[in-house]
Amino acid sequence: MFNLDSWQEIWVTITRNKLRSFLTGFGVFWGIFMLVLLIGIGNSLQGSISQNFEGFASNSCFFFTERTSEAYKGYRKGRWWSMNVRDVKLIRQKAQSVEYMSPVLFIGGGDRNVVRGQKSGSYGVRGIYPDHFKIEGMHILSGRLFNELDIDQSRKVCVIGKEVYETLFQPGEVADGQFIRVNGIYFQVIGVIRPKSKISIGGNVEESIFLPFSTTQRTFNQGQNIYFMACTAKPGYPASMVEQEVKAIVKEAHDIAPTDEKAMGSFNVEKQFMMFENLFKGIDILIWVVGIGALLSGIIGISNIMLVTVRERTREIGVRRAIGAKPISIMIQIMSESFVLTAIAGMSGLLIGVGLLEIIGKVITMMMGAGGNVVIPPFMSFSTGMIALGILTVSGILAGLMPAMRALKIKAIDAIREE
Repeated sequence: MFNLDSWQEIWVTITRNKLRSFLTGFGVFWGIFMLVLLIGIGNSLQGSISQNFEGFASNSCFFFTERTSEAYKGYRKGRWWSMNVRDVKLIRQKAQSVEYMSPVLFIGGGDRNVVRGQKSGSYGVRGIYPDHFKIEGMHILSGRLFNELDIDQSRKVCVIGKEVYETLFQPGEVADGQFIRVNGIYFQVIGVIRPKSKISIGGNVEESIFLPFSTTQRTFNQGQNIYFMACTAKPGYPASMVEQEVKAIVKEAHDIAPTDEKAMGSFNVEKQFMMFENLFKGIDILIWVVGIGALLSGIIGISNIMLVTVRERTREIGVRRAIGAKPISIMIQIMSESFVLTAIAGMSGLLIGVGLLEIIGKVITMMMGAGGNVVIPPFMSFSTGMIALGILTVSGILAGLMPAMRALKIKAIDAIREE
């Protein structure tokens, strides 16, 4: 039904009207090219934003205290208050949605507060629980992180950020087991870290020194107060439930009105993640709408030009019908012509688009150099490429469907009279 002669006839028909075919096919080429380019740029944008959150618990909440805004149980509004260690125990006992929890103490340092031998620097100091590293993920460059024994025994150990290490130690020097002086007190270094995420709560991780919470309390006379608290939700629980439970428990323990929304502040990271996810979905929808819209305009152009071709070939089609050509062969020929034209233009757009993304990606990688990729190079996944090919195939068939149906309506006797 469809042999080599048929393919030759299709090719002759397309090349016979080179200019018309080129102008019509360019619409399909441009549609696929723009779709590939937009998908690549969209993936680059999403990847660049997502890598900033890599390693950071997306279901976490952070809590801090403010002045009360309502009078309650004999207390006047506007009083200052603080969370304390007892709140940690209450939350662990009563909160059903909390998985990991770490209170945080921030210790002021001043100028050159961290010293080792002749080297010194000014860095932030934090007292935390081991769970903190499950909330804010870290790359361990050497040594280890805190454990429960460090907390229970109030060991004078510390974990330092990468920049602290580079200031106090020679390149390649082993920091583990060495002692540094923090705010006038010596601590043994047990690990060097850098953050997995680009975001950090409470200061730059690479410029910070982390101490066991209990050690910080005793060594720096912090008493029972807590400045800041980090929590994550258990699997299956939303972070908003953690917010509600923790606030309710802590407010009750400190005689704060349940309706006082200003007394205890919080930051829900999950909401930020959801906002970005919705933004990404919106970008994806916009990309596909714009890309398919451009492709559709090209498909309509091909369909129109095929209708003109059918009209010009009315006599030829009529003669073929008169000598016994089956309707299905006429239909396949017309649809094949539109499919070949669509495939040539579409594959050209797809290959050139992917090639351009590859060039842009290499340029970005060279510009970023050894400093790490701040921007993810644009790319298109294999599965997305298959979807684009599927759309292209369906488009080619649809472009020839209407002209083919028009060709089937041509009667042999009318076509022979046509001149």
